[in-house]
Amino acid sequence: MDVKRLKVYWNFWFRSSAMMLQSAMATRLASALFLTGKLARISFWLVFLLALKDKIQLLAGYNIDQLIVFYLIYNVFDLLGQIFYRGIYWYRNEILTGNFDFTLLKPLNPLFQILVNHTDWLDIPALILTVIFLIIKLPAVSGVELLTFLFMGILAMVLVTAIHIFVAAIGILTTEVDHAIWIYRNLSQMTRFPTDIYFEGVRFFLNFIIPVGLIFTIPAKALLGVLSWQWVLLTLIFAIAFYTAILKFWNYALKRYSSASS
Repeated sequence: MDVKRLKVYWNFWFRSSAMMLQSAMATRLASALFLTGKLARISFWLVFLLALKDKIQLLAGYNIDQLIVFYLIYNVFDLLGQIFYRGIYWYRNEILTGNFDFTLLKPLNPLFQILVNHTDWLDIPALILTVIFLIIKLPAVSGVELLTFLFMGILAMVLVTAIHIFVAAIGILTTEVDHAIWIYRNLSQMTRFPTDIYFEGVRFFLNFIIPVGLIFTIPAKALLGVLSWQWVLLTLIFAIAFYTAILKFWNYALKRYSSASS
């Protein structure tokens, strides 16, 4: 993709994001209530964990401070997915009304339009607060641990993207989007804490069927310095294979799409 093409995509994202920001500012009371609720939810969970500090010594081999890091990392990637891929929540209406036809006619990748055309600005303050909490609670981190975390974070976002693409493909085939994305969101909540707390069958499901464990738990382990190189390699291979398979599924779904005019 050349620089001129990248500029087109940047302009699309920038303009659609600016309109979403204007929309949020136009409904200030509702936006303020939503933001307050989001910040309160994160804060209450932290208070809950801190209240357990004298009650729990170890959980699956992790102390309470490490569990807090797992929870904060979960919020970081959960919020990143909501900030950039909020468009999937409006996607079903596009299919039902036939507006998806116009999306396909535009000289931009339809997936890009679907996923990023509703940037959620209201989640950015929550993300900033989460990062601040993480910096406060995080122990000393070596350069290798930080680089490994950044690499695993990139792979985590590749998997987040793949899951949203899968939901978009399901939307074409069945017009059901909300249920699929909420299944992902509800399962991801199981990874507020390390997947080590579950028995082997559940861990396998959370890592390699709907890979929320690889998205939320593995980067936290990298940051804490408890991730083996075998898991780094396995996550890399799985992320590439999973993303490739989901793209093929999307192309299959796209071929099955029935235009509103047909």
